[in-house]
Amino acid sequence: MSIKIGELSLSKFVKGFLGTRLIDPIEVFYLKEKNTFYPIISKSGCSTIKLFLIRLYNPAFVSKFPGIHAIDPSGETNGKVLRLYFNSFSKYRAFAKDKDIVLVIRNPYERIYSCYLDVKLEKNTMYLTPSGLHNFFGINSTYSFNQFLKKVISLPDYLSDRHFRTQTFYLKKGVDKVVNSIKVILLENFNSEVNNTTNLNKNSKSLPDDILNQLKSNTKFKKRFYKDIELYSKELSH
Repeated sequence: MSIKIGELSLSKFVKGFLGTRLIDPIEVFYLKEKNTFYPIISKSGCSTIKLFLIRLYNPAFVSKFPGIHAIDPSGETNGKVLRLYFNSFSKYRAFAKDKDIVLVIRNPYERIYSCYLDVKLEKNTMYLTPSGLHNFFGINSTYSFNQFLKKVISLPDYLSDRHFRTQTFYLKKGVDKVVNSIKVILLENFNSEVNNTTNLNKNSKSLPDDILNQLKSNTKFKKRFYKDIELYSKELSH
């Protein structure tokens, strides 16, 4: 008999807690001809990136948020762009070997606030699907930013929803050692380079100064996302 925690089986939760299975799978878009893959990093332009990659091979393709996430790119690109999912990091690392990776990253402070706005606006129901942890780690639209931040900080990457899993997560556990090359692009630069692509799911509200200052002074946030902050700062200085 399978014991359930919300929509999540106990066995799957235990595997996630032990780190042998990801609660929320890794999604990538793989360009076969180029041997290049893009990890789909939620709240880092993922909808726009998906649209852009499909339009590389199908310029007339049109989609909107959130419908873009239901699109199988293979069918729209004659198999030239594949959508792949990985439930374990070891399978993801094996796939990444000898391939080129393009990582589009966002300002970590803006990203976490944008994630919070989506929760408040109920654009995303955290932990409901696909991770199934809603009843166990429930995050909902009644949360204040402080409540949301406290919950996010307390959850490690292997138990995190993809919307606030670290952006550098996709280079961890030796992935950076087995890939052929790594290209990091700041989201703001990516958006300017592909100005022929519609920017999907853009929140109109910018990061308030008081929230930014709060995040910069929060030692637990900085510890949780220090690799993201470090990589973003490094690329920003180039």
